[in-house]
Order: sequence, then structure tokens, then C-alpha cells
Amino acid sequence: MKIKNHIFLAVILVSIGLVVTNATSSVNMAPKTYDNEEVVSVLVYLKDHVDLDSITNQMDRQRASLRNRHETVVVSLQNTALNSQPQLIEYLTELQNQDVVKEFQCFWIGNIIRVDTYQSVVDKIAKRDDVYKVYPNYEIELIAPVEKSFEGEPIYRNDVEPGIEAIRAPEVWDLGITGEGVLVATLDTGVDGDHPALADRWAGVADPRYEGHPEWAWYDPYAGQNDFPYDSGSHGTHTMGTVCGGAPGDQIGVAPGALWIAAAPIDRGGGISRTVSDAILSFEWLIDPDGDPETNWDVPAVCSNSWRVTTGHGYPDCDETFWSYLDACEAAGTVIIFSAGNEGYSGLGKPPDRATDDYRCFAVAAVDAEDPDWLIADFSSRGPTYCTPNGSEAIKPDIAAPGVSVRSSIPGGGYSSFSGTSMASPHINGVVALMRQVNANISVESIKEIIFQTAYDLGDPGEDNDYGWGMVDAYEAVLHTSLSPSMPDFNGPNTGIAGETLEFTLVSTDPEGDDIYYYIEWGDNSTSEWIGPYLSGEEVTVTHFWETADTFEVKVKAMDTHYAESGWSEPHIITIAPNQRPARVTINGPVWGWGGTEYEFTFTSTDPDGHDLVYKINWDDGNIEEWLGPYSSGETFTLNHSWKEKGGFWIKAWAKDTIGFESYQASFKINILTNASKEKTMHKLLIEIIDRLADRYPLMNKILQDLY
Repeated sequence: MKIKNHIFLAVILVSIGLVVTNATSSVNMAPKTYDNEEVVSVLVYLKDHVDLDSITNQMDRQRASLRNRHETVVVSLQNTALNSQPQLIEYLTELQNQDVVKEFQCFWIGNIIRVDTYQSVVDKIAKRDDVYKVYPNYEIELIAPVEKSFEGEPIYRNDVEPGIEAIRAPEVWDLGITGEGVLVATLDTGVDGDHPALADRWAGVADPRYEGHPEWAWYDPYAGQNDFPYDSGSHGTHTMGTVCGGAPGDQIGVAPGALWIAAAPIDRGGGISRTVSDAILSFEWLIDPDGDPETNWDVPAVCSNSWRVTTGHGYPDCDETFWSYLDACEAAGTVIIFSAGNEGYSGLGKPPDRATDDYRCFAVAAVDAEDPDWLIADFSSRGPTYCTPNGSEAIKPDIAAPGVSVRSSIPGGGYSSFSGTSMASPHINGVVALMRQVNANISVESIKEIIFQTAYDLGDPGEDNDYGWGMVDAYEAVLHTSLSPSMPDFNGPNTGIAGETLEFTLVSTDPEGDDIYYYIEWGDNSTSEWIGPYLSGEEVTVTHFWETADTFEVKVKAMDTHYAESGWSEPHIITIAPNQRPARVTINGPVWGWGGTEYEFTFTSTDPDGHDLVYKINWDDGNIEEWLGPYSSGETFTLNHSWKEKGGFWIKAWAKDTIGFESYQASFKINILTNASKEKTMHKLLIEIIDRLADRYPLMNKILQDLY
């Protein structure tokens, strides 16, 4: 419920975009005129931000599911915006009431506010303490195909497309893996929702959970027509066809079993401007289409993009702030893919030129699948890039896929062949869908690593600035995704006592030698969570105790570093008996004595379960012996003690077993006849009296002899 309340507040604050209030203005800007200034659109990045890398690292350590990752990331982003944006919103609203700010729009995905106002106002906003940076809301552009062929294409044909064959997708289908149950997405010009190769794969009609909510499966940031997908051009329908198109249309898609959703922020035509804020708005929809962070069935596994900004648009080189919303999507579990660009040796666009680590940004080059050597396309953008943490050179792009004369769907039910890296990245989108069917919780980073390591090497040995790691190999990628660790061997006792800590061993091996994590269900509604990592084949020792007596079934499974899980181990049955209380302590020693004299006492107890025992002794004079031992069950031990004052003292004792179960209290009374200071005088006097009585009364003498 707490999360739900946060969602509600965040929606009130940020989801509606424009925030308008009737607050009385405290910003007196009326004397200034703006007749000579043009209205500019800027993106205001606030200082407060979510450390997404830290969240990802934490989720990795916990071996968190994609659902947990999604909820954690989205709630963190929304709460950060909720807590940090209100003061700036109030300021902007006051200016809007004076017609100084024309419009503003809030985004929680990167803690950003788009503001349309005058440059002099922008300068003041930039100086605020809560503002990190202010950027112009630059245009973005489609990475348009370099070649289109609308003539001579058969309307229908039964053959699998050459590019689909080249990446070995049909071999994956033969394994029963088609992307079924996986949701894919593109951010493009839209998609023709009536195309026969795509119509019954649109999640808005194929999945009953979308009933009454087509806006969860289709997002139109301009016209607001979110009822049914359409394409304002042809590019988006073509790219989606390569991702998942298939029967009853032609077999044009890599993952024909997948369902799709789409947003259309790109190349809308009709003079509609396309800016970075439009892309941010679409990504904010993409990361949580149904608006509920607690669900992730509506969140796509992967999204491919064929748009960019360039230096010509005025956007600064290699600025990480621009990437924050892409990182948010990936932290929430969606693999973000970008086409490298069609500029050949002139370099890559933004963000495909990003190389802040080995996995971001995921840029795709284009090869000719019908060339026997799979040559890199002349137009495919090459590296290197210098968008690294220290400005050093890095290799780009990352991977290659078919991008020359790729035949796919176009609006109206037909097919056409396009060329460009825009045609290559959808192939990678489909491969990710195949991998996610095999392993639904595989992490974004693991997906990329597997694709890199299983690629067919082209060009210079290893990674290079033409092909990246080489041509994607869907079959090998899926096999490596599905190579799970062996079912763990779990060994240990089959009996125990309630509360007793028992020791078990487990071991699993990974076919690729990856480190292994273990998840144990102890049968008492408790689990170990994911523990590890451990070396493949390493015997691991774990402990557990059961609080109650019963018979329990223990199961364990293993997971490698790529989130590939083994099956559950054979059940290990253990019977836990109730723990029995130790016997009441037996105390032996004198029943009377003198103050200041030490007397010897013995203590012993037995444990029905044979556990070792510890003892607590209270001497009744303010001195306590705290849990001495351990001693074996039945073992007698000796303690000495003296009392300073005369009186009756009750010695109390308890025994406790190693599980913490205590005996009932035992008591033993001793009478101390004198204070310690009078011990010697009284002692001598008493001995003299006893001696005289013994001499005078033979019966007493006999009694004393019997006693001693």
C-alpha cells in the first residue's frame, strides 16, 4: 500500500506533464518585455538523481527477478521526482501565470522538466541551486534507410528471409523457441496494426490483460490516438516485421512467437517537430506502460531504436546526462538497442557512440547477408568512439546483423526491401526475445555479453570498428542462455532436533565454468535467498535449524552468472524431533557452615537428547555464575563458594542445552551460622562445646561418630 500511495502522488505531480496552479505569483517579472526574444524549448535536469548503477549492482547481488528490478527502479525514479521537483514547478507555474513560461512538462524517468520560455528566463533557471544542467530541447532524426525497393517484391512468399537464415533463427525455432511469451518493442514511426504479418501479434489484441487498455500497447505522443497502432511512414512497420513478423503473413521475423508494443515519436511528417523530449516521453511510457510499478508483464524485454541526435543538432558530445533515461529502462530490465548509423567512416550518431562501459550503448552495424563473406555494408557507421569515461578511444559498433536489402512488412499489407543499420538492429531485438523465452530473468548485461561472445567473428580477429564482435548467431546465443548449471547435489542428516543447527553440503557444476549461486527452500516457509557466488564444482557448506518438530522437504536450485537456472534438486527429507528439556540440576554440598569459609558443591544434569550443557548458578548473595561450560550430559563439576553473612541461603541452578532449552530451577539450602568476621572465635567455641558434650554424653559421641 505504501508503494501504491507513492504511485498516486507521483502521478498527480508528474504524469500529467503540465502542472498548472492558482498560486499567487511571487516572481515579479512584469516590467520586463520579451518582444525581441524568441521562445526556446529547453530540458532542465535537476541535481537530485537516482544512482541506477548502484541499484543494478544491489539487484545483481540479490539475484533479483526482473519484476523486483522494475519496481525498485520505477519507484525510486518517481520518488526522486516527487521530492525534488515541487519548488521548481511552483516557480514555473508563477511564471506561466504571467505568460513568461509558455509551457512546461515534467518527466520522472530522468528528473527532467521541459520548459518553453525566453532565453533570459532560461539563464535564471540555470542558476538555481536545484538545477544541474539546462540543455536546448534539440531535434532528433530518423536513421533513414539508404535504399528502398518498393517494386518487384512478391506480396507473399513462403521462404524464410535470407537474413533470418543467416543468423540461424530457424535452428532456434526447431528447438521450440520462437519468442513465445516475450514482449518486444520499437520506438519508431509507428506500426501498421492491420498488417497480416503483425496484426495478431500486437499485444493489445493478443493478450487479454490489455482489454480496455490499448494505450498500454500503443503510444502516440503527438496525436494522442492510443486506441490502435498505425504508421505515419513505413519505417516502423518494416523494423517491427523483422523483429517478430510471421504467419499468416510472410516469415520475415526473428521471433515470430513474440508479442509487440510500440511508440511512435519519430519522423511524423507534416511539419511536426521531433525533439529529445519526445523520445524521453516515449521512454517514460515504455518503462511502465500500465502505470503500475508493481507489475512488469507489460514491460518489454527489449526495444530497438533507429533514431539519433547529431553534433549538427547542437547536442554536446558524449554528455552522460543525455543517457539517463536509457539507463533507467535497462536498470528496469529492458534491453535498449540502437542502430549504429549510415554514415560509414564519418562516424556514429548519438547515443550509439556511447562507450561508458563494455555494454552501453548497444550499437548495431549492418552486413550483407546475401554476400557469402557477410561483408560490412559500405554505409554502416564505423568507430572508433571517444565517448568513454576518460576520453580514450574505444571500439564501436558492438555487433553486426543483416542490414542490406532486408525484406519486411510495409503499411498496407505489402512487403519491401530496405537497406540500413535500421534494418540490422531489429534482428538483434528478435534474438533477445528468443533468449528471454529461455531465461526470463536473464539480466540486460548478461544478454549482451552472451551475444558478444557467441558472435561469428568477422573482419579483424576479435572486436573491431567495422563489425564489433561479429555477426550475431541466434542459435549459439540461445544455447549459451540455456546452458544451465547441473541440478545440485544436496547432502546432510535426515534427522534432527528442533532448534538444533544442522550442517549440509551442496554442489553443482556449470558447463561453461561460470560461478554459481544457490537458492534453498528449507520446507518451513523459509529460504536462503540467492547465496554465492561459488566456483563451479565447489562443495558448499550451509546450516539451518528448524524451530518445530515435523518432517520437512528441502530443495535447492543453482543459477549461473547469466541467470540460467538449474532444475530443483531431488527432495531431501528430514525429520525433526521435539527438543527435550534437560533434567533438573542435582546439587550436593554441606547444609551448614561458617561465614567466610569456602565450601565445595557439585552440580550435574543430563540431557535426554545427549546435548552438551551449560550451567547458571545463583548463590543467593548477589553472586551469579553465568552459563558455565559446556559440560557433557551427565558430567559432574565442582564449584567452591563462601558467604560473608550468617543466614539461610538458597543456591539455585539451571542447565541449558546447546539449542537453548533450559531445565527447571533446582534449589539447595545452606545455613551459615556466623558472619565472616566472627568465624574463628565462634568456630573454636563451638568445637569446644561439642567436644565437652561428646565426652559427657556417650550417645552424642556415637551420633557424631556416625555422622563423620
